Amino acid sequence: MKNILLDIFYIGILLVVASCSPSSPSGYSRYGVFPETDEVTVGETALDSVYFRYPYRVEIGNGLAVLLDLHNDSHYLYAFTYPDWQPVAPFGKRGEGPEELLSADRVRLCAPDSVWVLDANRMQITRWSVDVANRQVSRVETVSLDKRLLRTLDFCKTANGFLVDDYTGEHRFHEIGIDGRIIRSMGTVPTEDEGKRENPMALAQVWRSFMDYDPQGGTLAIATQLGEVLEIHNLKTGFHTVLYGPGGEPVFSSQGNEAFPKGIKGYNDVQVTNKHIYVTFDGIAFKEKYRQYETGEKGLEGGRYLYVFDLQGNPVRSFHLNRSVFGLSVNEKDGIVTCTTTDMDKPIVTLNL
Repeated sequence: MKNILLDIFYIGILLVVASCSPSSPSGYSRYGVFPETDEVTVGETALDSVYFRYPYRVEIGNGLAVLLDLHNDSHYLYAFTYPDWQPVAPFGKRGEGPEELLSADRVRLCAPDSVWVLDANRMQITRWSVDVANRQVSRVETVSLDKRLLRTLDFCKTANGFLVDDYTGEHRFHEIGIDGRIIRSMGTVPTEDEGKRENPMALAQVWRSFMDYDPQGGTLAIATQLGEVLEIHNLKTGFHTVLYGPGGEPVFSSQGNEAFPKGIKGYNDVQVTNKHIYVTFDGIAFKEKYRQYETGEKGLEGGRYLYVFDLQGNPVRSFHLNRSVFGLSVNEKDGIVTCTTTDMDKPIVTLNL
């Protein structure tokens, strides 16, 4: 039941929301068939000396790899050397103390002394420094987020601060400074049903998305966790497009004070490079997940698809994997994609592009 509650993104505590009505036509682009599709058997990486309960995100760069464990009892994060995956140290201790984390929702690895972690429950982004030689990780900076933000759940690092998601329903995302204050707010939820905007906060929660940003090219990609909608913004050129996949936009129903997702689970993670946008995708129907729970059947966590788009949103390639995956880290130069998985004892899998 815990994972089902995670799947519905804590929206069961929202206000009563309007029931869904049929979508109206719009100018949003649709994608369907990818020009190239591959069946892939992933490689497996064992991390025998470290136990992970729910390996959720992975960041790789500068000779380091950082794994985020969503449900770890002790520490949310673990640093490794890369590519040999030798343990460095755990960090981000779970707890209520002033130097501990109530949650760890996203990690961004910019440099060994610039590992940024979002604690959504404390509304803080913290910076950590990894010392490989001494096998320790130190907390060096804390950024308290603007109180006008509502439980930020994802972020990207920019040259001068961060990009964060919006859950007021009034915007799609915000640019904030290194002090955590909002600089500017941009975009709107790209629903095709304008009637849903009558309850903007509920709409924003149902449209919860993952995001990634390429600071060199200026491309920001936003991928919905329900349904199948991908948004692309270029913050340097002003380019903007919205792509609807076969799964359509996020849908939900309401009973009393609870909102329940319908339709499908969508994207699990997104990464932008200077050439492409990569997303891991689930696609399972929620009615199937509810059936699995009611019958006690163990369902897969994550999705078995990796989609590749160009920076204008054109489908390029899709991969059907033999394992379910969540987070991803793409190395286009070496042609390697590293993903986290929970459906086996080995938390890391890789595939070649």
